[in-house]
Amino acid sequence: MSDTPKTIEILGPGCSRCKETYRVVQHVVESAGLSCQVIKNESIDRMVELGLMASPGVVFDGRVVISGHIPKTEEVKQLLGIA
Repeated sequence: MSDTPKTIEILGPGCSRCKETYRVVQHVVESAGLSCQVIKNESIDRMVELGLMASPGVVFDGRVVISGHIPKTEEVKQLLGIA
């Protein structure tokens, strides 16, 4: 992805997998010094709105980029174009 997203949402019901996903994404954003907002969103309505069928989900500016697994640091970096 060439443009850094302004908002990254971590979607899920608040389980440990969702919390770990938030931790991984937040770590990558902070380590890279990116100026995007990372939001943890536990809204089932938001998940349905985006068509997310499996949590955790990672959403860049309204576009689902990861669904159903905890991403590794390298995967997040690659999606952000900083790998």
